[in-house]
This record gives sequence, structure tokens and C-alpha cells, in this order.
Amino acid sequence: MFSFFKKDKKEVDKEEVGFEVELTATVLAYEIARSDGDITDDELSVLMEEIEKIAIKVGKEKSEILKIVENYSKDSTSFFEFIEDINKNYEKDKKLSLLRFMWKTAYADGRLDVDEERLVRRVADLIKIKDIEVLKLKDISKKNS
Repeated sequence: MFSFFKKDKKEVDKEEVGFEVELTATVLAYEIARSDGDITDDELSVLMEEIEKIAIKVGKEKSEILKIVENYSKDSTSFFEFIEDINKNYEKDKKLSLLRFMWKTAYADGRLDVDEERLVRRVADLIKIKDIEVLKLKDISKKNS
């Protein structure tokens, strides 16, 4: 999905796929942050922690990675490509980690907006995570916010 990390279309190693999956997760979390119409400083801070990790791994500036995330978020008309990448490349523990990150982003501003919750639960359903596990992660994030 993100040709940004690919050197040769025929040769994509596991490390590059890992970067793309992390970037996909960050785009989804960005969608959570902007779903209520406003990205707060706290939400941006949570996103920037993940963006910094990606930037270090790929040798790019954080601002450049943020621009990529913003552009993919703006240009994306559906989550199909993101969900397809996640289902193809994530094991269950990584999917749970993604949802944990999404809940953390949703609660970063100290409140959970209906649209934020709806989006996290929709993604969870599409990546085939059971409601009971989603609710456990939600409770943990709520307690930690």
C-alpha cells in the first residue's frame, strides 16, 4: 500500500512490510483523532510518539512521516486497503496492539467521542477481533487515560 518504503516492487522484505503496517496503524489512529472534528494536542502527542518510532526506523523526519499520514488519511475513501494490509500482515497480538493504540489515541484528550468509539469498533470487527477483547482493551485505556 505505501510505496514509500519499497525499493523494488518485486523485492519487499519483512522489515519494509513491518514499516508499512506501522504506518497503516498510525493512519488509522490519525483517523480516530480527527473523527470528532478536532485533533487535540494530547491526541497529536500520542500519534507523534508512534511517528517518531517510524521516522527513526526509516531515517526520515517526523514531519515528513506526519505529512504522509495526513495525506493518506485525506486521500483515503475507505479503510479496505488498510484492513486488507492488517489482516494479511498482522498476527492476533499485533491486531490487539493496534486496537490498544487506537483506544489510547481516542482517550488521549480525556474523553471518548461516539465517532471515535464507532471507528475503533468498526476496525476491530473488520480485523476479526471479538467484542469481549475490544471491550477489555477499551476498559484498560479508559483507566489509563
